[in-house]
Amino acid sequence: MDVLADVLAATGFKGVLLAQLRSSGSGWGCAVDQLDTAGFHLIAEGACWLRTAEAPPVQLVSGDVVLLPRGTPHQLVGAPDQDTLPYAELEAAHPPGREGVVDLGGDGPVVRVVCGKFDYAGSTGGHPVLSALPEVIHVPGMSADPHLQGIIRILAAESANGQPGSRAVATRLTEVMFVLAVRAWIERTGTTDEKGPSWLTALRDPRIGTALSLMHEEPHRDWTVEGLAHTVAMSRPAFARQFKAVVGLTPLAYLSRVRIDLAARLLRDTDDPVGGIAQAVGYSSEFAFSRAFSREHGIAPGRYRRTAAAHS
Repeated sequence: MDVLADVLAATGFKGVLLAQLRSSGSGWGCAVDQLDTAGFHLIAEGACWLRTAEAPPVQLVSGDVVLLPRGTPHQLVGAPDQDTLPYAELEAAHPPGREGVVDLGGDGPVVRVVCGKFDYAGSTGGHPVLSALPEVIHVPGMSADPHLQGIIRILAAESANGQPGSRAVATRLTEVMFVLAVRAWIERTGTTDEKGPSWLTALRDPRIGTALSLMHEEPHRDWTVEGLAHTVAMSRPAFARQFKAVVGLTPLAYLSRVRIDLAARLLRDTDDPVGGIAQAVGYSSEFAFSRAFSREHGIAPGRYRRTAAAHS
């Protein structure tokens, strides 16, 4: 079971293109407030700088991707010390029009930035992938694997050519870009001194990663900590300790989250009765399922389904 793909599918994760920034010169600066979801920027042409409150300015060049998993406030600027204006003011002064390009003008080298976000069906605990990532992930285009480099080139081209279907193609590619960028981060994290539990980096652990895959593949199964430990050839105490250390949750707490995320997907995407969904994800009764679901999402399953349908 591909755990990352399963989590993204279960949470209805999708990319959304918001706008493009274009400027000719370095005398520009755009301030982006806190987002309610993850954001991203792809440098499609030229170069600029990223500024955040917690780190020195970072130069971005054509082909680079920046993910902001927690929607951290940030600034995109033409020069490291450039003053900024809020994005809303820049958009009002330079209406994007049909192409969605906020063209700031100028008479120097061209820079073009593709901006977007990632929507998902959230829960009170936040998105399980995004919450496991750092505030900023910078993937330099030159160091990206060939697959990611190819996606970046196509996305940059499709966002600019204005051909029929281009925006749809570019939107779909943002999700592929996200997965490949996260994969690159996982690979890099596994060879650095970064600390802290994360189920994403736990995927690299042969035994814990196998346990995660089993829970995603068969969430309805009556898993126990002892049973999972036996399956991956570990003692129960050692498995429980290592799982909590690398994932940040106990095995059964993680299993509960897998079940609730899958149930939410089935409530959104199917007409299956609530009792059938409860059984499909491993709950012995509809009452037990409803109580667990309400604890996670703050509303009962039936109401969640009606709310999701109203916003679809």
